[in-house]
Amino acid sequence: MLDAYEAFKLKLIWLDNKNRRGVYGFYRSFMPYARISRKEQIAIFISNDKQIFPQASFIEAEQIIAALRFRPIGEFNLLLGMLVHPDHRENGIGHQLINDVADKLKADKTYLFSLPHLVGFYRKHGFSQDVKAPNDIERLFAKYTSQDKELVLMGYIKVKNLSR
Repeated sequence: MLDAYEAFKLKLIWLDNKNRRGVYGFYRSFMPYARISRKEQIAIFISNDKQIFPQASFIEAEQIIAALRFRPIGEFNLLLGMLVHPDHRENGIGHQLINDVADKLKADKTYLFSLPHLVGFYRKHGFSQDVKAPNDIERLFAKYTSQDKELVLMGYIKVKNLSR
C-alpha cells in the first residue's frame, strides 16, 4: 500500500498499442468486464522508483497502480475504465491521475459514465450531470444502462481543479 508521500512518486505513462499486455492483465484482474479498444488512449500510473522503473514495453500488470482510458467517439472523448488498484485506494491516487491527464479533458468534448457513488469525485474535477451530451454519447449511454448498469452520464464543463 502506498502512503501519501509515495503517491507523489508515481510516474504517468501513456501506452501505445504495442505495449499494452500488462494493462490487459490489470483490467482482467480488477475490472473483468472492461473491453479495451485499440483506438483508446491508455494512461497508467506506476511507481517512479528508479530502481524498479521499467521501460514501457515491459510493464507487467503487477506494476500498475492505476489506469484510465479515453475512447474517441466521433469528435468527442469518453473517459472510461478509471481504476485504482484495490490496495492503493483512498490515498488520493485517483485525484492525482485525473489531475495528471487534465490536458486531455476538453469542455463540452469529454464525457464519462460514472458509478453513482463516484459522482462527487468527478464533480471535484469539473464534471457535471447537467450536460446535454451529443447523440453518439447518449446512444452509448442508453446501451450501457439497458444492460441493468446503474450509471450517471457526466460531461466535463470546466478546467478549474477542485480536487480534494
